[in-house]
Amino acid sequence: MARKLKVFRTHLGFYDLIVAAPSQKAALEAWGASPHIFAQGFAAVETDPRLVRAALEKPGVVLKRQFGSKGEFQESAGALRAPKASATDAAARRERAQRAAAAERSERQAAKERAREEATAAREARKEHRSAKQRQREVAAAERVEQRAAKARAKEAKARDRDETKASAAARQGLQAKLQSVMQEMKAQLRDIERREAAVAKERREVEQSFETRIVGLRRKLRTLR
Repeated sequence: MARKLKVFRTHLGFYDLIVAAPSQKAALEAWGASPHIFAQGFAAVETDPRLVRAALEKPGVVLKRQFGSKGEFQESAGALRAPKASATDAAARRERAQRAAAAERSERQAAKERAREEATAAREARKEHRSAKQRQREVAAAERVEQRAAKARAKEAKARDRDETKASAAARQGLQAKLQSVMQEMKAQLRDIERREAAVAKERREVEQSFETRIVGLRRKLRTLR
């Protein structure tokens, strides 16, 4: 179901404009006007029956007439004519023109502010992007440093294990050699003791035999003296 049309009126440049449209947005699009003119009081719903009728006969078509004139609204307003206006009308026109100029300045200022805000937001976004990239690079660099340090620690630990293994093997070999030497020394000393003990035993036997021989001789002599 088609939306009910309303008639909207505004003043742009040298012309008053009317259009039959379903909404303020549609009227603004037809006029090619700033979206703020309704809020600023430069556009409104038209209630004059004659103008409403003329606009509704051509829905969506922008009708115009020279600002300050009393003629009919048409699709083409023709050449501009210097209006005959009273001092009151002239003052009203000047006021409207001043309001329009002020609105235009306000719109330009607002556009500049929006542009500045957008530029600032873009700079901040680029700055944050650079900061994020820098943080990523720093994290990656720290990870690479940690990886190199871990490899160095692993290499050092491997070298320590290898050195400890070599030292342990060398110590074991040294102890084994020392043990072998002690055992050999013990065997040599025991053999020496055994040789000396054998010599002493031989000497003892010789002494015992010598004394036994003397004792036997002395006993024989004692028996002869009885």
